[in-house]
Amino acid sequence: MRAALKQAIGEIVPLLKDRLYDVQPPADGAAEPCGVIAFGEEIWKSAWAGYRQVVRLKLYAGAAGLDQADQWAESLIHGLHRKRVAHPDETPFTLYFLGAREAERLEPATGKAVRTLRFAVYVPEEGSSGSDPGTDEWLSALAGWTGKLLGGPWTVYRTAWPPGPDDQAVLWRMAGCETKMAGASLYEVRKHFVGHITAPNPDDEQRAVVSIVEGLGTQVQLPISTDQRRYMSVTEASADLNADAFLDGQVKLTLVQRRMRPAEEAALIRRVEIHPMLK
Repeated sequence: MRAALKQAIGEIVPLLKDRLYDVQPPADGAAEPCGVIAFGEEIWKSAWAGYRQVVRLKLYAGAAGLDQADQWAESLIHGLHRKRVAHPDETPFTLYFLGAREAERLEPATGKAVRTLRFAVYVPEEGSSGSDPGTDEWLSALAGWTGKLLGGPWTVYRTAWPPGPDDQAVLWRMAGCETKMAGASLYEVRKHFVGHITAPNPDDEQRAVVSIVEGLGTQVQLPISTDQRRYMSVTEASADLNADAFLDGQVKLTLVQRRMRPAEEAALIRRVEIHPMLK
């Protein structure tokens, strides 16, 4: 991850290329201007996002002053936020800008002015990918429908985010399920899903969210298996455009399927007794 970060930062701010250090800058300060990369806390977030690794980037502008550091910071935020970072020797990952509690300060020990940026990298658990053949068939059908609706630029994932998802990506995960009685011989299976839609451009992200919700609204039924004539019905589909795309998901969806009860579950009549009417 460090090599990929240094390469990406050097491409955005060429002056910092070969001037990026780990944990702390050189003691003599002769290398300024420079940057320092330090990994911070690892926090468990969710089963679908895994751990959040915080990355701190400190910018030392030296004689150029904090005005120069501010320009670097603006370029780095624009160039790294929501961007997929790849390196030939490392697993790709996506960066999210978190801001900083103390964006700039004077270090007491060295007397140097420093500008700080904080980014997040989400690291999923091993084996959490939804590509397993045993993935729920409703979820697989929903992912297939979404891929056809949005088209080529978009990649659809299931159950959990992979390491370094594509720039334009959708994740569907199951949030819950329930059954309801619909009659003496029928019952309903309801499954609740959450859709996460991410893209480097917020406008592309919003358009995809709206397209999915509108597309679900026009679908009376979604096919599970056309050969077997098995379908699921859309009962609710809504979107919250202010929700965190990666952690919370913008789309909430409920799908329903009606099923017949197996005959052996019906109550059996053991005997019949006839009582004469008394007058």
